[in-house]
Amino acid sequence: MTTTESLASKLPMIVINPIPGQEEENAEFLESKGVCVWIKKDDDVTEILTNLFTNQTKLEEMKKNATLLGHPNSTRDICNILLHT
Repeated sequence: MTTTESLASKLPMIVINPIPGQEEENAEFLESKGVCVWIKKDDDVTEILTNLFTNQTKLEEMKKNATLLGHPNSTRDICNILLHT
């Protein structure tokens, strides 16, 4: 739900220690789409966060990508489909 809410809110994400399996696959997907930064075990957290928070262009790009992936009205759309089919 956190991922869904973040996408609907057009928020970039920082992923840390996703649960193996589906959550790791989600992190991989989001990273490949430019929506999140996935901090892995041996990464330099300070360097990654400093680079991210000092790069307004990167943050704006991540927001744009979140907008493209997010579906803020998805629940309403599903209900409309179900009720009008």
